[in-house]
Amino acid sequence: MTKDNTPYRPHPKWHDYKARGIYMVTLVVQNRDHILGELNMDAKNPNVILTETGKAVLEEWYKTPAIQAKHNRKVKILAAVAMPDHFHGVIFIEEDMDIKLGTIIQGFKTACTSRWRKINGIVGSLDTEKTIRHLSINRRLDYYSTLPRINRPLFDADYDDSILYKRGQLQNMINYVHDNPLRAIYRKLHPEYFRNIQRIEISGEIYTAFGNLFLLKAPHKIAVKCHRKHPTTKQPYETTEDFQKYRSEILNAAADGSVIVTPAISKGEQIIKNDCFENGFPIIHLQNTPFKTYDKPEKQRFDICLKGKLLIIIPLNINNMGDFNGVNAKTKYSNFHNMNTLAENIANFYGTAKIKA
Repeated sequence: MTKDNTPYRPHPKWHDYKARGIYMVTLVVQNRDHILGELNMDAKNPNVILTETGKAVLEEWYKTPAIQAKHNRKVKILAAVAMPDHFHGVIFIEEDMDIKLGTIIQGFKTACTSRWRKINGIVGSLDTEKTIRHLSINRRLDYYSTLPRINRPLFDADYDDSILYKRGQLQNMINYVHDNPLRAIYRKLHPEYFRNIQRIEISGEIYTAFGNLFLLKAPHKIAVKCHRKHPTTKQPYETTEDFQKYRSEILNAAADGSVIVTPAISKGEQIIKNDCFENGFPIIHLQNTPFKTYDKPEKQRFDICLKGKLLIIIPLNINNMGDFNGVNAKTKYSNFHNMNTLAENIANFYGTAKIKA
């Protein structure tokens, strides 16, 4: 983690982290150092060849239920994977607790750092943790930068968590953890399909981009635009014959090699986007939610990326594009129209995208 570009989402303040729940926790090794292991680079039998530290991290994670049981807390471990430079674990808080999840994670991180130091022949606790705990993360990072790596914590100061809201999501969460080595190997085998660019200029606008940038150079790109309601009948547009005709035209063009460009905001646009995903047609998908440095798309879009058929782009200045028909630029109405304007600009772009960072 760097001071100016944290990979972590803010923990939602409204969520009760003492309450019963299931979480996928992600911890990142400081500086993304490959301390926990290395990929075997075998896509048919994907695995991480763990170091002694990597093995120790998994051992400490699976000790968590027994440690918490001593304090009358019921915790269950559902999945875990140690990657070369990060860790994912799924944890089930079976009953409301007297402490927050973050306290459990901090204890786990401290135990991992202690094991790492012992493996490297360093005896004793990391005393600096106690003396600088009151400092902000940025000031801690400034302090740690003056110390040898072994005198710093194994993991970043913060962590990321995904909260399970629907029971049906649990298996997807567990599969994501177990599939991590395979996904990482694929990204290394096909880096051109998984480029993560934080600032890129396309047709005068600045975006964040993830995926196959070569889709921007496609000779024929089509911007998909579907109104929410039919302009004449006022029916939901996706229920009309006009939509079915438009949908057929777009998909036929995609089957012939055209790249579809869409923000997929209206129902009709979402249907066509899903059609492209299901058929493996190339697509440039605009989204208006931020995409951080270490973010990766969810499984469906990851699988499309793997085929080189997806580019995700996020405009950085969508709220500054101006009002639409006198409606404030920050409203959903103007956002919808401005995103479709950007889609048209990208569909008509045949220049060279300029990577800024």
